[in-house]
Amino acid sequence: MHSHTETPPLPGSFGRNGVADNSKAVAAQNYLNAPFDAKGFAACLVAKRFGLSPCLARLVCELAHIGGRLA
Repeated sequence: MHSHTETPPLPGSFGRNGVADNSKAVAAQNYLNAPFDAKGFAACLVAKRFGLSPCLARLVCELAHIGGRLA
């Protein structure tokens, strides 16, 4: 009986004799992201939620005291 799969294999994904070809695989690397400050994070949320430009969202957060340090 033949095995059946829902999707066909990708072209070039198998090498000789049906063995997977990993010669072009790229290893994952640890990318260090810069820490995101609270005011910038709040500005991104406000910009996304209300459809504002990033500059205007930063101004709104500054005037509303959103994303600042607690005293």
